[in-house]
Amino acid sequence: MTNFCYATVTDTVLKVNDGNGASYLDSMGAYYSKQSDNRRAIHFYKKAIGIKRDENDTSGLISTYEKISYSYLQLKDYRMAIEYGILAARLRQDTADKYFSDVKKLLAAPADSLNLTRLYYRYALFLSHRGKKRESLDFFINALKLARALKYDKAVSTIANDLAGEYWDLGKIKLSNIRYAEALSAAKRINDSNRMAAVHLNLGDNFKEQGKFEQGMTHLITALKIKEAIYDSARLSFYYIKAAEIAKAAGNKKKWKQYIQKAYEIRNLDNCATLTDKAIIYENLGAIAEDENLLQKAFLYYDTLISISEKINYTNGMITALNNKAQLYKKLGNIRKAVNLIEKAGKYRTENPYYKISGNNIKAGLYLKMKNYKKALVLLQDNVSNPVLNNYAAEKLLTFKLLYEVYTKMSKYKEAFQWNDSLRSFENFLRDKEVRSKIAELETKYQTEKHKHTISLLLAKNEIYTQQIRFALAFITGLIFIIVLGIYIARMSRMKWKLRENKLQQQLLLSQMNPHFIFNALSSIQQMIKSGKTVDADFYLGKFASITRIVLEYSREESIPLEKEIEVLQSYIELEKLRLDNSFDYKIELKDNLETEFINIPPMAIQPFVENAIKHGLKDKEDKGSLLLVFEDLGDVLKIVIEDNGVGIYSQAKEMRRQHKSMAMEIFEMRRMLMQKRFKKKLYVRFLDLSRQGATGTRVIIHLPIL
Repeated sequence: MTNFCYATVTDTVLKVNDGNGASYLDSMGAYYSKQSDNRRAIHFYKKAIGIKRDENDTSGLISTYEKISYSYLQLKDYRMAIEYGILAARLRQDTADKYFSDVKKLLAAPADSLNLTRLYYRYALFLSHRGKKRESLDFFINALKLARALKYDKAVSTIANDLAGEYWDLGKIKLSNIRYAEALSAAKRINDSNRMAAVHLNLGDNFKEQGKFEQGMTHLITALKIKEAIYDSARLSFYYIKAAEIAKAAGNKKKWKQYIQKAYEIRNLDNCATLTDKAIIYENLGAIAEDENLLQKAFLYYDTLISISEKINYTNGMITALNNKAQLYKKLGNIRKAVNLIEKAGKYRTENPYYKISGNNIKAGLYLKMKNYKKALVLLQDNVSNPVLNNYAAEKLLTFKLLYEVYTKMSKYKEAFQWNDSLRSFENFLRDKEVRSKIAELETKYQTEKHKHTISLLLAKNEIYTQQIRFALAFITGLIFIIVLGIYIARMSRMKWKLRENKLQQQLLLSQMNPHFIFNALSSIQQMIKSGKTVDADFYLGKFASITRIVLEYSREESIPLEKEIEVLQSYIELEKLRLDNSFDYKIELKDNLETEFINIPPMAIQPFVENAIKHGLKDKEDKGSLLLVFEDLGDVLKIVIEDNGVGIYSQAKEMRRQHKSMAMEIFEMRRMLMQKRFKKKLYVRFLDLSRQGATGTRVIIHLPIL
């Protein structure tokens, strides 16, 4: 009781009676926090903040902000926990983190269920990115609860998938698999092939790490089949990487190297690999070089891995590269250098238990080499006592092997024989002939189906080559039939304004997929087949199919997810690049880590402007053209900037008057008036000629309502 009375006197008295009033208040806050009296703890922490602000004690403020955040978290006041967590992050100068600005923006947004879902999810990613995985769980879980309540399956699938990954990193296998199952169910409900493929990929990785290679390969092949069925090349390298890792873990080095080579070959194709994927490719290339005893080559690959990891702040990549280089120096007999690298790797902070287990094995191997058996034994016993060791089959096998070797060197043969028995038993489980046979059988079936698919595709290409005009006419007839049917249904069931909008949407569809465009696209693909570039032809045929599929799917919808709109734009631009002999480059930029899966906009509203930029700005440009698309979330409006370095808007206007006005642009103008009436939001479009700024080209700025 005395302490409580003492704590309620004024700050001035505290400073007189106690040389460090802020420290005293912090200790009182910590005391009540331990007693689970978090409201009283917050009371003392806030008093401490006042003193620390007066004293300009930055490090002290960071500490107290984090303590208040934790207390609010215990009270389940998640928004206040985030506010104080962000205050601490700002003082720590974590503002460069890609998730920081997202959280700041969402804190200022109205606190409705959807915004809270986004806020909790983005803050969970922020914490996870900073290595605070356990603390992030509460925010992932509550974001998931809100998404379920909203019946927002896209968000459920995304959040559950990420939460499953966090559980896995923390060694919670059962919870990880449960959340992956939920993510998969949500993806199936909305028929989202990309999300289904991603979850199957992650499940395959889970089973692979546990040594359950047959289940792992089954999920991975399912993921690959889904990707191929929808002609989706996004992160295809990563899928090959996972296939390689399963082959390696199952002892099939040949397949491991083949899949990594596939991943390497397509790493620079559009959307096929992220920087993290490229880092993992170089990690595997280093391991392959090491396996082939090409140690200098392995050093170069691991140095590349370090370079990429530093660039993207990929902690796990840094740890892996340093540990692997240490192993190389061990092989070369430079134990001192190996120990230095292991110690450097240990300074990187991660909550993923794999890296502690792996690091213990590497250090134990070095101590074994140095004949310091006691230190090696301590590290290996730490691994054995860690229940998470069962999650990582390869590291478990290595731990058993090292224990056998250490006890043998210590002349403790009874223990050595016991660990040798465990080693052989587990080794036989991992290398079971029946399991390896089933994996090979699964892959053979997959490859057979893939070859059949390839043969069918080549036959289809031949049909295009011989009958492309007839195909185009049939395709157009089909589209016209769909348009007429859509107009008929709208006439019977919708209001007059809805009928007019639907007609315009159908006209836009026809303008996008007009006969001239189809003829040019198929003609370009035909030329590639003629010249023997079947891989490129296959790639661009997939882009053409992607446009067709999405345009047909969303042509009658009021809104479209931004990620799908961007997918159409990418495919359209790639086809135009093909048609114009790659005479221009393009870049699509998403500001502030834009959540494309959560944002809906009017469908196919951007393509007419991209078409204008290419056809009237870049088409006849003598030097290399460039096209830039920038997307930025301004709250209830999406800002799009389309910029080219072509002839400029005034020259474009002359050209268009000399030829004909774009049908798509005319339709867009009519749609704009209808959409402004429908959604009570102004749809803003502005054209700027960059020649007035001393440059060349045109910049179009569009504000679309977020639906």
